[in-house]
Formats: sequence, structure tokens, C-alpha cells
Amino acid sequence: KKYNPDTKRFWAYRKCYMFNSRWFCSQVEGTKYLYLDLDVLIHQDLKCFFDLPMDKPYIVRGWWNDAENCRKNYGKIKSTPLNSSAIRWDKGQLEEVWKHIEKNKEVIFFTYPTIDNYFNHFWYDIWNEDESYFRGYPKGWIYSWYKGNVFEEDMELKKLRPDHKICLFNNSASDNYDANEIKELW
Repeated sequence: KKYNPDTKRFWAYRKCYMFNSRWFCSQVEGTKYLYLDLDVLIHQDLKCFFDLPMDKPYIVRGWWNDAENCRKNYGKIKSTPLNSSAIRWDKGQLEEVWKHIEKNKEVIFFTYPTIDNYFNHFWYDIWNEDESYFRGYPKGWIYSWYKGNVFEEDMELKKLRPDHKICLFNNSASDNYDANEIKELW
């Protein structure tokens, strides 16, 4: 049976519906948006996310990633330096992303197994963020429970860092995931 992207959208791309300004803005009030995955732990007030300079939308720059490993695996579509668990944008800023996905969805859904890989290949350059469509959140704002904080400097896993704003429970290795452990933190 032929793949039909109109009826069988890849699960990882569901959050991109928010980028469609015509649809999303008719459902949600306001012009400033912050998306958070459900599997995050909020340590601090989120007001600072709305005080960022918004010349570009923001996405999580995984400071816990080894940038050279990301470079080495770029063509293999793994080890992305991005995480889409926290995205901040103003009305209309992600419309171009939405249109690109809609126009190329069959190829994108087939080629990129995760939205983070897609964002990394089309909208972000870890080595030249000034030229990127997205800007990464500052170092020290968001860390990963399962992957650490900042590569080589602070890579301790499963450590609470309340001086940061958000903890992500992003985990691609299911053997490391413990739902009960996470529930205790919430």
C-alpha cells in the first residue's frame, strides 16, 4: 500500500501543527508562545522565556552533546544537537517551517525519523548559530536527566540541577528509562 502522508502523519511531527499560524492562532490567544513536552520538570519561573530577544525562535540546544560527534553523525541522521522539548516563538515566526513541512511532508516523514533531526538538517547550524533559523537557549537553562548538562564539564546523569530552568527527560535508550523514578521527581 502506498504511503499517504495526509492520513498517516508521522507521530513525531504532531507538534508542528502549532506552527500553522492560521489554525493555531485561531485556537489559542496571544502572540507569544512557549511549548513544553509533558516529560519535563520545571525548576524556575518561566517568565524569562518571554523576556528573550525574539529576532529568531528558540529551541533546546543540547549542550550535553559532543559537537564533534554530532558533526561525525550528521549524515547518519543521529546525534542531533537539538531537542524540541521546549520551543519558544512569536506569532508567525514558525509559519515558514510549517509550510516547508506541508510542501515536503512525504520526503520529510520518510527521511527524518524524528523532528529533531529534521530541525537540525534544515533549520539549525550548531557551528554557526547566527546563520540558523532557530537560536538555542543559553547554556545553563535546560539540561537532560538522562544525558547530562554540558559536554565534558558536567555530564552526571540523573542529577537534579535546580539552578537551571528546566530538566528534560529525553531518552532514546529505553533500557535507561525508569518511569517510576521520574514519577517520584514530579
